[in-house]
Amino acid sequence: MSDFIEEIERFFQSFSPEEIRASRYAFQALLDGEPAKLSDLPTALGLDRAVVTSAADRLVEKGVMVVEPETGRIVGVRGLSLPETDHRLSLAGRHFYAFCAVDAVGIPAALRADARVESRCHHCRAPLVVELRGGVIAESPEGMVIWAVERDLTRSLRAYT
Repeated sequence: MSDFIEEIERFFQSFSPEEIRASRYAFQALLDGEPAKLSDLPTALGLDRAVVTSAADRLVEKGVMVVEPETGRIVGVRGLSLPETDHRLSLAGRHFYAFCAVDAVGIPAALRADARVESRCHHCRAPLVVELRGGVIAESPEGMVIWAVERDLTRSLRAYT
């Protein structure tokens, strides 16, 4: 398991300061209910357009950001998603989806927020509901576990989780 954790740490260390800033800004915009547009990032971040474009391209390639091609809206970032996935997340009075089960529970845990996660068992597809209060699991099905399998972190997190 330590190799897996080391790979995750290397993955996070691979983010440039511009990637961190862009993804943080886009994540907050999603939480606030107003998805950011790629065209707004240079002004919002005070960075050159070419620098922001390069950072956004790398984030999309890594699977950390999802952009609507027709509108340029950032509709998924850092595990939080507007497009439907198997993991529905109700948070701060808004409905989202998460890239994976770990994100569905991890996002409200990191924010220390109240949330409801609706998902399905990967194996049998039975519905699962998890309630978090203050970022801590308050209710969940007995014996429920989240699997974190070793994976190739050079591939898109969004496409391969």
